[in-house]
This record gives sequence, C-alpha cells and structure tokens, in this order.
Amino acid sequence: MSSTSHKQQAEEWLENIKNNNAVIDNAIDADNIFLLKLSLFSKDVGEGFEDFRSLFNYSNYGYGWDIIEQPEPVGPEIFEKNSLWGLRDATGKILIPPTYEEFYDFNDENMAVVFLDKKYGYVSKDASRIITPQFDDAFDFIGGCASVMRSEKYGQINKKGDVIIDFIYQDMDSISYEGEFFTAKLNDKWGVIDHHNNTVLPFEYEEPIESGNYGETYITAIKGRKTKLIFTKQFRFLAECENRFVKSILVPNEQYLYEIVKNKKSDQNQLFDDDGKLLLSGYEKIAKNLFYVFIIRKEKKYGLLNYKGNAILDFEYETIEQLDVVLNTKDRDFCAHLHDIFLKVKRAQKYSLHLVVNNFNKPISDFIYDDMVSLNNSFLAVQKDGFWGIIHALGELKVPMEYHMILRGNDAYCLKDDMVYTFNGNNIEEANKADLQTYIYSNQELGYYHFDSGVARRLQAYIDKGLPQNEIFYQKALALFELDNETSLAEAVNNYQQAVDLGHAGAMNELAIIYEDARGENPQYKNEEQSFQLFLKSAQSGSKTAMLNVGFCYAEGMGTPVDQKQMLYWYTEAYKAGNRAAALELGHYYFHSKDGNENYELALKYYLKAEKTGKSVDMELGWLYDYFDYTDQALPYLLKAAIDDDQGYAIWQLGVYAESGTEMEINIPLAIKRFEEAAHMNYSEAFLNLHKIYKNHKDFEDKVLADKYAIKAIAAGLKIEE
Repeated sequence: MSSTSHKQQAEEWLENIKNNNAVIDNAIDADNIFLLKLSLFSKDVGEGFEDFRSLFNYSNYGYGWDIIEQPEPVGPEIFEKNSLWGLRDATGKILIPPTYEEFYDFNDENMAVVFLDKKYGYVSKDASRIITPQFDDAFDFIGGCASVMRSEKYGQINKKGDVIIDFIYQDMDSISYEGEFFTAKLNDKWGVIDHHNNTVLPFEYEEPIESGNYGETYITAIKGRKTKLIFTKQFRFLAECENRFVKSILVPNEQYLYEIVKNKKSDQNQLFDDDGKLLLSGYEKIAKNLFYVFIIRKEKKYGLLNYKGNAILDFEYETIEQLDVVLNTKDRDFCAHLHDIFLKVKRAQKYSLHLVVNNFNKPISDFIYDDMVSLNNSFLAVQKDGFWGIIHALGELKVPMEYHMILRGNDAYCLKDDMVYTFNGNNIEEANKADLQTYIYSNQELGYYHFDSGVARRLQAYIDKGLPQNEIFYQKALALFELDNETSLAEAVNNYQQAVDLGHAGAMNELAIIYEDARGENPQYKNEEQSFQLFLKSAQSGSKTAMLNVGFCYAEGMGTPVDQKQMLYWYTEAYKAGNRAAALELGHYYFHSKDGNENYELALKYYLKAEKTGKSVDMELGWLYDYFDYTDQALPYLLKAAIDDDQGYAIWQLGVYAESGTEMEINIPLAIKRFEEAAHMNYSEAFLNLHKIYKNHKDFEDKVLADKYAIKAIAAGLKIEE
C-alpha cells in the first residue's frame, strides 16, 4: 500500500491529467502530431510503448483509428406515393415501387407485413424476400416463423414463404418470447405446440394456455372456478390452485423451482423442480434463498437443501444463518469460480462454521463456539468459554480467545480490561482514540445500533485515560463536529470552549473557524472579532495552523484592521513553524506586491514550495521562469495554465513563443490564433502583437485588421510604435 494519502494521490492524478491535456491541446492547436511525444506526458503514460502512435492504436485499450466507431448506416425508408406504399434505400433508389395499400414497420427480424387487395404478405428490409399477399391475416415473425391465417384456419410459414405448419388450427398465439411455443385450438380444444408442430400439451383444455409470471409458468383457466391449472416452464403439471399460491424460484442454469404454499387444495407446503418432481413437502418455510442452496425449516428444525433437491444438512439444527463473509483473491484460489457461502450453524446451544460450495458442505469448525459474528471481509469474531477471539473464515485463529468483547467497525475493536485494541486483518494494536471517538458518537446517532451506552462509557474511559482534561474536551469536540448536525455542533462548541478555557491551542483555532463561518453554514455562531482573538491566542500558543489564519485575518480585515506588515509576519512565522500552506501566501505576497516589496526571486522560491503541496501555481511559475529567461522551464507551466486561463496571459505568452520560434519552429498562424484568443479575453498586449503581424508580416498583411487592433491597443492605453 502506498504511504501517500488518498487526497495527495488524487491531487497528483489531477495534475497529471492537466499536464497531459495541455500537451494534447498544444498539438491540436499547432496541427502537429509530432508534438505528441511520450516524454512530454506524465511518467505513467505509455509505459511499454515506443511512441505515442503505438500507444494510441493499441487495440486492447479500445480507442485509436482501428476502433473508432463509424456512424450507423441509414436503413431503407418506407415511403408513400398516390396513397400506395413502397420502399427505397438511403440514396433514394427505389427497391419496391409504391404498390401496397398498407406497409407496416419492420420488426426485429427485419420483416414487415404488407397489405394489398384484402390480403396480407411480407417484405424483407433489403427487398430480397417478398412473400406475395395471400393470407387473410398475418402476424410478426418470431424466431424465423410467422403465424398466418387462410380460410379461417391458422398455420405457420418461414421467411421463404414455405408452409411449415399446415392450416389446421382454429386459433394460434405465441406464448414464449423466443417464438418456440404456441397455444393453439383444434377441434374446439386448446393445447400447446412447438414451432415444429410437435404437441407439447394435448388438445384437451377448454381455455387457451397463457404465459404466467413472465414466462416462468404456464396457466389455463377452468370454467366456473377461481382455480387454474398451472404448469412449469417445461409444461409439467404442478397443481390446480389460484396463481397466487405458486412461487417460482430462479436457480442455476436458468431453471426454476416451484413452491406451492398451503391452500385449500393442499394442506402442506410443497417444493417442485422444473420437471414437476416433488423435492420436499411438509416444511414450514424457506427461511433463506441462497440461489444454489436453501435454508429451510421443517418440524421446527433447520436444514439445507440444494437446488437439485439434495439435502446438504439434515433437519436437525436449531438455527442456520448466512454470514457476511467475503474471501479475498488469495483465499479463494482453492475454490475459484465456485459459489461459496459461509453459514453459522447451531446445535445443542453451540455454533459451528460451515462452508458450502455448490453441492459440497465443509465444516470449518466443530460445535464449540458460544457465539459467532462476521466482521469485515474474511474474518469472524467467535466466543468460547466467555472470551472472544478472531478467526479467519477458513478456520485459522488470528486473535487469541482472551478479549471480553469484540465490536465491528472499519477495523474490529477488541476490548480487554481497561484497554481497546484494533485488528486490521494483519496486526492487533492499541486503538486510535480519535477514530474510536467518532465511532462512539456515530453509534449514538444510530440509536446505539452497534453497542449500548454501557459499552460506550467503557470505550470513552479508554479514550480519556492519561489525557489532560483540555485534550479530552478537544477530542470529544472534534468527533462531535464530524457528525454534522445542529445538536452535535452545539455540543462540539461547548466542548471546544471548555478546552479553550483550559488553554488548548488547537481548540482555540477550531472554535475560531466556527465563529468565522466563512462559508455561511452556521450563521448563529458568526462573530469575526471573537474569531480573530481566538486565532491570535492560538497562534501565540504555538499553533502553526492558527499562525496562517492570523495572517489571513490581517490580509482580509477579518475581525481586525488590514495590516500588511502583520500579515507578512504571521505568514512567515507559520512557514518557519512548518506550515507548508503558508508558502503559497508568501509567494502571492512577493509576486503581487505593488508597494515596492515585490521580490520575484522569493516569489519563485515560495511558489515552488507551494507546488510541492499540490497547489496550482502554473500561471505564476510560467511568468516567473519567463521573466528570468528560463523559457524551457516556463513552457510546461504555461501549457497547463492555458487550459484554465481566463485572463489571457498564458495564451498570449504561448503566442509569443510561437511567433519567435521559442516553443518549436516559427509558426505565425498558431501565433495569430493564440493572440486572438488572448485578445478575446481583453489581454491588451495581444492587440499590439496582432497589429504588428497584420501590418508588417508580408504573408499576413491586412490593413483593415492592423488598424482594428491598433485602435484597440490605443484604447487600452498602449503606445503604437511606428
């Protein structure tokens, strides 16, 4: 694991992205692919590639010229002329002249129904197949077949127009999404056929067979009854009952199990498979559906049944519960690609840990534990003989059985005597008090969800042990403030104030921030004078954070008059005390001073320090390096600064480099483009550059534009040199 914080990593990534975008934008502006050199990108770009071209066209990355999506071709169009309908392609070429009285839309199988002279036919989307209108009715193609009617009898045809099911049925309707099965009527009775005309359900039913539960069952009504005949997806008879008493359960291999719950027709719950085979009956309930296996209660005992109906655990256990355990990649090597479930199984008041992998059950432990609780990831807290320890889900003891209590948090908290420890998956060590304080207050907000008030007092005693009273108040305030609600904020302010009264410098700074209320989030506490006094008192007590904040107060006149000398003093003190954030403010001071105190060497020094803390000072560093005539160092900063440039300087300076050939070879069109962008932002120096190019450069002479920019330059207070 990297020692760099997530925040710092994110800032580095954003900086790299900004740099890489600047390189790409520069190449686009210059219309020069040779500027896409891997050496200009951040170091993590292009590892293993010789150049940018090979990186860009690497097919596995899913971009590049070989992968770029082409627009979808425009399909044929149904059109109307003189009240008749035809078909033409995207170029307007007539594929089928206007012939049909009706031309319906093409379906997913690229076939459309057409109508002419009271008969129906079909046309393919490319007009290569035309089935002459000859049917009294016609329906969409599904699965390569379509139901059609002739002389009041239904049959089926394929896309060639061949009859594949004779016209013998009084009615016919598809009852499956793929077009495999049809309910059909023959000799006034209903049945089911497949698309090969094989009889799936005999023709002996009074009502048509319909799809139920989105194709998970098939049902047919019984005249005069509320009950229905219900069949499985494989058309095996299940039961006669109301549909609400049948629950379909998806299991592996896209199969289903069916539970018939107790009803007037059956005095017990029953579980069937897709073939209608009875797997289990007489049970009270399916306590948990785990897809591959089911926890079931029967005769007040629990057992485990797999989806094939085989008993994994007999019905002899007091409870069976699923544990929230996730094996890491290394741990699951032994059962790769299998479905693993960890179960807490109770018998004779003792618990055992079981691993169920598909149809295989492996006891991880004997029935030796008094209790068992899942922690994070692959670990479990277990209790034996009144003491708690931690085991890995595969059975290895990780923390000895010597703790009075183990709590689940981001890391497990282990309580022993007056100490609290954390287990992070590898080591056990004394708990971080700040994290534990937040955990206590979060649990309190949740209504003591994880532990009761007695445990909270025990944890608090550990936090407070050995701390001076002001630090106790301070730590409580920090944790309360993090909860971010009115009640906890009021308690935080009270604790901060008690810490301040006892001379805690950090509390002074934090309470000052609340009174400053810079974001307007807590106006009820806003008091700028009191905020300044607290910042000052904290700074005088040695807080380097407060030193910087005092500098801000003197700079902005927050709670005290503006005082540049005091501002500089406190920024400098903060920097000397190790507050790296002060470097940015010192850089700004020496860079922007207008009273003769500007010092570009010091500005460069402090901006470079600020850059290392992740601050964006590209514009300033670009300007300073150019000022000292270090154009090679200035260029990358100016490229990055130009991305967010809303004042025009960085873009203007890049224009100067393009005009002079500093960046690459002289490129006047690119210089003009950049100067015009800067001019659009009213960066006045750009007016002069454009005036000179349009007046003096023989390849770009344009008197109208030269005069236009001369007028703009003069209006901006600049002098035009003749």
